[in-house]
Amino acid sequence: MLGTLMDRFRPDPLRARVEASIRRGTGLSRREWLLGLEPLTSRTMQQLGDEIAEWCRERMSASRRPYGIDQMALALACAEPGGDPIASTTFGVFRPVEFYTADGVAERLQEYLHGLPLSDLNERHGPIRFAAALFSWGDVARDTVFNDGE
Repeated sequence: MLGTLMDRFRPDPLRARVEASIRRGTGLSRREWLLGLEPLTSRTMQQLGDEIAEWCRERMSASRRPYGIDQMALALACAEPGGDPIASTTFGVFRPVEFYTADGVAERLQEYLHGLPLSDLNERHGPIRFAAALFSWGDVARDTVFNDGE
């Protein structure tokens, strides 16, 4: 009983390694797309969605998947550079195969971009930046749990 109680106060070395790995940026990929002053159109948003989806595919294919740990997370935001976010969303945690399925993450990404109010976005006073962050839990697992160096 006392041993169980004392275990609560002992640091968890695996948790500490995972937290340190995440703080170092392991598994995190980021990319920005800067669109100029020209008005955004449905076609512009389609092209942007295609570029973001292609970037996600490239990053997912480069991620590590030790013992099947392949979960990813994707977030997307847009803002005028230096300004507050205009819109943002997250697509939660998903497996790469879910990116490609009908009603999967790639389709939801396009739906999100096409759902943004173009009239509001076109009222901006400068360029607009779309930023994506893709996180790989497999990369973190490879760096911590399945690190051959330890």
